[in-house]
Amino acid sequence: AGFSLPPAAAAPSDVPAAAFASNFAARNETEESGHAAGIVPLIEERTEAGDFAQVGSTLRDASTPVIPPAPAKGYVHSNSVEGDSGAGLSLDNDRQLSATQPISDLSLDGSCQLNSTQPTGGGDGGLSLDDGSDAGLSLDVGSGAGIPSDSIRQLSATQPTGGGGGGVGGRRSHKKKPLAPTTEAELEQASDIMAQYGFISGERHTVRTLERYSRYFKRKYFSKAGRPVAMSVRDLEGEFWRLVETPEGRSVEVIYGADIATIEVGSGFTAPNDACEDAPEQRVYATSPWNVCNMPYNSQSCLKHVEATTGITVPWLYFGMTLSTFCWHVEDHHFYSVNYHHFGDPKVWYSIPSSYSAKFEEVMRRRLPHLFDAQPDLLHSLVTILSPAVLREEGIPVYRAEQHPRSYIITFPYAYHSGFNTGFNCAEAVNFAPVDWLPFGAVATEQYVRDKRYQSVAHDQLLTTLCAAAEAQPSFCPTVANVMRERVSVERRRREATVPARVGKQERMAGTDEAPDLFEKDCCVCQADLNWAGVRCECKSKKLYCLRCVRECKCAPEKSTMFFRLTLEELEGKCRRLEELEEENKA
Repeated sequence: AGFSLPPAAAAPSDVPAAAFASNFAARNETEESGHAAGIVPLIEERTEAGDFAQVGSTLRDASTPVIPPAPAKGYVHSNSVEGDSGAGLSLDNDRQLSATQPISDLSLDGSCQLNSTQPTGGGDGGLSLDDGSDAGLSLDVGSGAGIPSDSIRQLSATQPTGGGGGGVGGRRSHKKKPLAPTTEAELEQASDIMAQYGFISGERHTVRTLERYSRYFKRKYFSKAGRPVAMSVRDLEGEFWRLVETPEGRSVEVIYGADIATIEVGSGFTAPNDACEDAPEQRVYATSPWNVCNMPYNSQSCLKHVEATTGITVPWLYFGMTLSTFCWHVEDHHFYSVNYHHFGDPKVWYSIPSSYSAKFEEVMRRRLPHLFDAQPDLLHSLVTILSPAVLREEGIPVYRAEQHPRSYIITFPYAYHSGFNTGFNCAEAVNFAPVDWLPFGAVATEQYVRDKRYQSVAHDQLLTTLCAAAEAQPSFCPTVANVMRERVSVERRRREATVPARVGKQERMAGTDEAPDLFEKDCCVCQADLNWAGVRCECKSKKLYCLRCVRECKCAPEKSTMFFRLTLEELEGKCRRLEELEEENKA
């Protein structure tokens, strides 16, 4: 909404590789534009009015905030649904919070793989198990997309997770992933924390059994006099928010197969090494810029320079069921995200413009103080949801979109979003980062430091890499130059405040014991990236401090050494080179 993008169904020859990036770069930031909503639905057919987005078969003004309808009435709620379920909706004592279904990792047991045959935006195809077994079920929702599943193959629900994660192959992103709980006590502690918000690990499911359970739940829950009642998306939406806002939500349990690593089970999109013998026409989608596996590595994406990281540059699959939810959150490092709906029932999305994100966070802390006192990084945990009606009362606009099969949703940097599934469905999502993301990433890095949160992407290292990339990508120069200049200015102030007042010695990183390379090293206090500079004291040689936290060590300055990768003069030289490139491009 608010700007034009290539239609999703276009063939790669009709959509140049840089098309999506140039369109994102061209977006304006005014509150009047449609994209101020924070999310953009992309559909197969281009609408005539740029400020409208298609929802179902109607046109809706995407620049107008909406709130949920009144709760649907006239049906019986059955809580005796057969089969084991995961976790449920629960409210705190003040009736403000609804923690929803598990956000558990699911993975296919054994070496079973998923063939990537689902096209981007059009054509037949689907996900299929590549294990030689007979398919137990094929879903067909109009587009021909399906996921046949052997009844023995299991999807296993494992430890809940909140987003971002370790890399795959070689080094993990720019940093090592924190170790997951390994002892029985640690696993029990992690489970207890999630259980406080209504999240527990679900039972093991195949895709077939999860779909069967979702449809059974929907028939039994939405029934009148023992007979299923037809429910529209609006009816389901009303019931969802009724459960969030009333005590009855405590007794409703649903399952969400979330954060399934495509590196383990395969993507729903065609891969370069797919033979596609049964559907040769699908091969063209392997190189399409709208294949979500390719979007992070588009030539105009900053994430092209980041090593493969599951959940960021390597997509995740999501299998939803009726009323399952993804709570309010922003993407890791405030990246853009793209979500493609492969098949099944619609998703309903809500978003808040990034210009209101700080106010949103303030409202959440004010309305849920006891929860934030117990867990300061609550918003990072994907367990918190407030009704759009409550947010509207606080002066925060909330926007809505419906996502149907074979369509995309784009979320913008630092735009909070949430939503729920109206029934069984399958979607695939990944992050990407046109260069206009870079200022948002710089802000996110400082927020992570403030919250002492692990950084899955080393921003300083990426910024240095982009300085070199700008030589071949002239469009990068203005943005990279501005962010780099500001960052170097901050680095100068920090170094001048550190040496010699708190640190007596300086050494260039050399990869030796005396002058270690701090690549993939973090501050022991705030987990900040130490790629540019870090401090070590003789009192505890294994502890490293960033320039913000060096005061935590109370030793005399002569006992400490600052290790730096580049001098301030060298960093300034990179800024000057970017400015020269910018002037050359203008000429």
